[in-house]
Amino acid sequence: MRFRILMASALVAVAACKAVTSPDNGGGGGGPAGDVIVGNTFYKSAHNGSQNPAVDTIAAGDSVTWAWNAAGSHMIQSTGTGPTIFRNSIVFSAATSKYTATFKNPGTYPYQCGVHGAAMTGVIVVQ
Repeated sequence: MRFRILMASALVAVAACKAVTSPDNGGGGGGPAGDVIVGNTFYKSAHNGSQNPAVDTIAAGDSVTWAWNAAGSHMIQSTGTGPTIFRNSIVFSAATSKYTATFKNPGTYPYQCGVHGAAMTGVIVVQ
C-alpha cells in the first residue's frame, strides 16, 4: 500500500512540472516557430518577425531557442507567475550563445531581458 501511495505521489509531482529548461550552447531548438533572435536591444521572433515583444506560439512539448546574433550581455528572465514561470538563463554575452527551454503545458509565458528589463520583452504562447 505504501508503495502505491509513493508511486501516486511521484506521478502527481511529475504532472505538476510546468516547464523544463536547459542551457544550450550549440544547436537544438523548436524549429522556426520556436526561435527567437536576441539582438543588442531587442528580442525578435524568427518565425513572424514580431519584436519587443517577440511573440511565438508553439505546441505543448515543443522548445524555444533564443540565439544571440551579436555580442552583448543578455539574459532570458521569466516574468510569469504561478504555472507560467520557467527557469531563467544565465547572462550570456557571446554572439554564438543559445538558450533552450521546453514548454510542456499550455499557457502564456512572458519574459524579459534580465539585463535590460522591459526594454526587451517577449511572450511564448503554448497551446
